[in-house]
Amino acid sequence: MLFLLDILLSINLWIAYRYFKNLASPPILMGAGMLAASLMATSYYTEWEMNKMLPISVFIIGGGTLFFTFCCMIFSRSNKLVKCKRINGEIKFPIKKIRIFILVSIAIGCLGILLKIYYLKQTFGSLGISELIIARRMDEWNGTNDFYLPSFVRQFGSYTTIVSNFTIWLIALMLNYKNTDLQQIKKILLIHIFVIFIDGMLSGSKAPILNVFMQFGIFFLFDYYALKGNFHISRKVYVRLFISLCLLALSFRGLSLLIGRDVENRTNTDLLAEYCGAEIKNFDIFMHESNISYSHRWGEHTFYSLYKEIDPNFSILPGEFQFIGNHSLGNVYTQYRPFYEDWGMPGVFFMNFVIAIISMFFYEKSKEAIISPFILNANLLIYISMAMSIFMAFFSSKFTESIIRLGWLRSVIYILVMVWFLKKYVLRYGKS
Repeated sequence: MLFLLDILLSINLWIAYRYFKNLASPPILMGAGMLAASLMATSYYTEWEMNKMLPISVFIIGGGTLFFTFCCMIFSRSNKLVKCKRINGEIKFPIKKIRIFILVSIAIGCLGILLKIYYLKQTFGSLGISELIIARRMDEWNGTNDFYLPSFVRQFGSYTTIVSNFTIWLIALMLNYKNTDLQQIKKILLIHIFVIFIDGMLSGSKAPILNVFMQFGIFFLFDYYALKGNFHISRKVYVRLFISLCLLALSFRGLSLLIGRDVENRTNTDLLAEYCGAEIKNFDIFMHESNISYSHRWGEHTFYSLYKEIDPNFSILPGEFQFIGNHSLGNVYTQYRPFYEDWGMPGVFFMNFVIAIISMFFYEKSKEAIISPFILNANLLIYISMAMSIFMAFFSSKFTESIIRLGWLRSVIYILVMVWFLKKYVLRYGKS
């Protein structure tokens, strides 16, 4: 049955690519993530006993993802591109103002990092950075919640996260349009990226760091399409993309060590398989259970993050950690477990429909950035903020965990304010 799932997801990705062509479109993001996870599970066919996979598991994962693609096709507009309105020679960036803004952002980012380390040491003692990150994660996992980060310190981190969009946007422009005057500030842009990485590392999660790669990838693709005037990608770019993904995969264990994870006894391959592949097996284990208990509160598994924001005392049992022999499978089950727990089979298709509506709305708006690549586009930034959640559907219900919640609405407000400020006071083209 797993091979049938591979075929279904391959067909889905082929349909999505043929119709949308843009590698950054929602159906390609979700489809690529699901296919990658399925192929990884296939590579562990014997070790994970994938021969026991149920037909209904294949139908939900494969059929649900294919349904999402068809919904996106319904909500899509024309996929033809208009040549970008501003050619490279017409743009003169206000380098002095941009330099000042980035330097101030670096200073704020560094201050936020120092304050986070200070409060970590206040709680857990004079440990090394990795030990502090481990202590913070154990504090969360054990539910002791001894660590408290003041609100004003969290705002420093929020500022760094939001402004990272601007810095990465500039770097993508600089790489695609090599003769822009952005080359003058390349060093401080890279320094700011380093600050962003360190701030993300202190969270103890790989998500903020991986999100930087997603941001850059989408910005780069949109600029590349604007430069070409179509969605055609050269073979050279595909090769570079493949090499970049391979390097990222090979560095997965090192990245885990960097953020304080205890993975010294794990190989890079097994660790990568647990994070990108084991979710398929876990979902099938979940579907094998005969004692599935549906939710008592409407959408409590799907909208857990939203309920938790409204009621801090709200809680549900987390997913069970799964093991097969000596192989750890983690405790995440793709996005389809919470959908199925809350509403059964109709919930799988209903939520894919909802996610398609929201993601396609902002995706269609973001395509304006391809027509005018040198204009900072708030819609593109908003779409990028949800792109990783769409891609990570193979992992868990990241879209409802990260996007359908009040915190994301606040981040959208921050993005709109930043774009307004930059356009009014910093990005006044032709003026230094």
